[in-house]
Amino acid sequence: MRFTLHLVRHGRTLWNEERRYLGHEDQGILMEGRQQLLPLRERFFTRQFARIYCSDLLRCRQTLNVILSDSTMAAIPDDEVLGRFIPGVEYDPRLRELDFGDWEGDTYEDLKSDTSYRRWIDNPAEVTPPNGESWEAFRSRVQAFLTGLYLDLKELLHVEEDPDTLVQAEPAGYGLGTQRAGLDVLVVTHGGVIRQIAAATLPHTEFWETQVSPGEELKLQLTWDGERWQGVRVSE
Repeated sequence: MRFTLHLVRHGRTLWNEERRYLGHEDQGILMEGRQQLLPLRERFFTRQFARIYCSDLLRCRQTLNVILSDSTMAAIPDDEVLGRFIPGVEYDPRLRELDFGDWEGDTYEDLKSDTSYRRWIDNPAEVTPPNGESWEAFRSRVQAFLTGLYLDLKELLHVEEDPDTLVQAEPAGYGLGTQRAGLDVLVVTHGGVIRQIAAATLPHTEFWETQVSPGEELKLQLTWDGERWQGVRVSE
């Protein structure tokens, strides 16, 4: 089983601009962030996605509504449209950013004298933000999403007991266009989740090695090896 995974980080928010920790705080994207998404809207207009997944937080829902809006429109959809849930899209809380707890909204300058914060910076797997989410809980829910993705695509493609054998099927896509080449899946999520998916699927890739700016895409080709996804980066 092989497919192309389009990982899109949500558009830029106020706290992104101010370099504040933004996890489960439910902020929307700035107008500048909406404008920065227009190249993705153009790129995705003729692509048909077999599945679309999105973090349930507002900034990701708004991002998805921009990039799936009609590319022939000059205007960006208004706030009411941007907040809507799109039928057929899977809005999954497992795709949320790490919950930074009491550190939500703080900057490095705010926290640099906090010894627990300094220990978290050095070893996030061993230190949990106060009233926040442990690294293991975050990693586990992202892994649960990846496992669920395999099960979804297995059902979609009618995979038989041998995972290398496919019963031919043409899945119905949700994209706006009609062209498709291979199987494409879209995920709109957060920077930390994209890093974790890359670390879990790309050989010899550490969490902090992957950088995706707000409003940008990381494209991977993933292959199921019988136990887990194995990935390679794909260039446009």
